[in-house]
Parts: sequence; structure tokens; C-alpha cells
Amino acid sequence: MIDASDDDEDFEELYGELMVAPVKFVVACAAADGIFVIATIPDELPEDAEFTRLYYLCPETEEVWHYRDWPNEQVVSLCLRREREGVRRAACALTGEGDIEIANSADETYEKISGAGLMGARALGAVTRIREIGSTLFVCGNYGQVYRRDETSWTPIDGELTKLGKSARSLPFPDAASVSDDMLRQFTQSMRQAPNFNDIGGTSETDIYVCGNGGNLFHYDGKAWAKIDIRSDAILTAMHSISADEVLVVGEDGIVLTGNARAGFRSLGEFFPGDYIWSVRSFQGRTYLGTLHGLYVLEGSRVRLLTSGKLDGKTQVISLDSVSDNALWIATNRHAFCYDGTAFTFYEHGDNFAY
Repeated sequence: MIDASDDDEDFEELYGELMVAPVKFVVACAAADGIFVIATIPDELPEDAEFTRLYYLCPETEEVWHYRDWPNEQVVSLCLRREREGVRRAACALTGEGDIEIANSADETYEKISGAGLMGARALGAVTRIREIGSTLFVCGNYGQVYRRDETSWTPIDGELTKLGKSARSLPFPDAASVSDDMLRQFTQSMRQAPNFNDIGGTSETDIYVCGNGGNLFHYDGKAWAKIDIRSDAILTAMHSISADEVLVVGEDGIVLTGNARAGFRSLGEFFPGDYIWSVRSFQGRTYLGTLHGLYVLEGSRVRLLTSGKLDGKTQVISLDSVSDNALWIATNRHAFCYDGTAFTFYEHGDNFAY
């Protein structure tokens, strides 16, 4: 599954030496119990280069690691499009500028969210996450952006949210000659509370949540958005919608929230003061938390570090995902693990032996 654009001399000059270069794992998603998709960036690229190497980890095939390159694009999120009648299973990759690749073994298609991104016509900044909710793809992003994929195009469904975003974006920066500490504090707080969304999730097209900076958590019922008061301004980084009644939301200071839009949310605790939880997954009835200092499982009012070989308290866990209770996939910044609820299987990346 290697696509190296042999005709392109510029590509060969810049990327031709990267076949065995170490790579950093950026984002990942489970495509099946036996398939894990990981977006990576080779270490040796220039800092300003935009490039993604997409790996497909398939333990049941003779060659476990397969890859394709997507030159000139930086993937920020991955998700699975589930198989249904008339639609094949596919991995969906999103860039911050709203470019999307929908790919499987038979086909690759490319789409663009009109207006999204730093260079987009809406001038609202980057998009951050793609998810399939129900049988529809959704994308969220900075300053209130939320898009829904319809049959022929991507449609913004964020009217109320982007009004808030534009209001925050239009705040003038305090004049350096006359700014006081109080003015600067108020400006920083206002910007912190801007609806910059980090994740989107839900159980159906009429039961959608977005979470982000400043404690912003909103729910969409298919018609309108409603803000949910969580009594915190913590940055919310990720969520997992287990059911219509149980949604997990995590973020700054290791906060873990549980609840739903109808009954409200309650905090289970702040487990890592001054730090973040970056991913969350319910698996076999237990809640797993990914941090830059290891993988944890929530046990009542406490968390417990899980270890196995190169998975320890120094491991940077960048993604947790599953499609069933058979396999929990774990991406660190250099390698991958699969957990069956009892034991971990380690998948070392061949270019990252040194890590």
C-alpha cells in the first residue's frame, strides 16, 4: 500500500530518504478489531513541511505494517466510516484546512470543506476532529465550527456557535502602551472561553456533543445547540459517547466528567492537576485514560497506571480506540499496543527501534 508518486522529482528529493526514518505518531483510529490506522510524521522532515505517512497496522497479514504517503497535507484527525448497505468501510483522514481523504483497499476519494481552515473563506481557523455519528460524518473546529457531510457536500450546522466564535475572535488586543494587568487578564480569560472545539461525538444525528476550551460543552438535538453547564472552565480535550445516557468527557487537570444533556454532567474527579487527559475510551465496562505519562484505568475515585514492557509511566499515549469489546487499540507516540482486557500485545514500529 505504498504510494510514493514516482513521477514527482520534488517529492523524491524531499521524501525519498524517509523510507526508514523514525516517525512520530500523531493521531490514530481503529478500523476493525484487527486494523489500526495511524497518521505519522517522519522525524527528518523540515519543521515547515506538510506531509503525512498513513500506516495501517494489520496483525493478521504477512506484512504487519503497511503505509501510504499523503504529501503536502498534515492530518489532524482520523475516524472510521462503518460499513452499511451500499457503503464500504473506510478510514477518513482530516487536515486542519478541511481537506478529507476517505480511503479503503478499493478506492480513495478526496473532499474539501468549503470555508474551513486558516485560509478558508469563513476565516474561523483550523478544524480539529472528524467523527462518524450515526451514519453521518461530522467535523468540528475552532471558533465554533461544526460541519455535517450531506450527500453531495459539507454543510455548516454551527450558526449559534460561530456567532460566539466571531465575537471572541473580534476582541481587540489591549494596547501595549495602556494595558493593565487586569485588562490583560480579562482579555486572556475571554480568549480562553472562546468556543474552540477539540472533539465531537454522539450516538445519532440528533444527539451530538462538542467539547473544547473554556469548559465549553454543547449538545445538538438536530435542530439547535444548547450549552451544558459543567461548572468548570477547564479545557476539554476528548470524549466517548458510550450510549445516549452515558457520555465521558475529559481534559485539563485530568478532569473526568460523565452524564448526558438531559440529566447533566458530574465530575468523577480531577486526577492529574496541572496536566491533561488526551484520550478516553470505555472498554469492557471500564474507563481507560490516555495521558502523556502513561495509560490509566479508572477505578472508583482513583486511577491506576497500567504497564507492560514499553508501556509505562513515561509513555506518551496519543490515542485510544476500539470498534468492539474484543480489542482496545493504544497508540503511543512511537509504537502501538492492543489490549484484550487481560493482556497487552506490543507492536513495535520498525523505524522506531531506538525508542
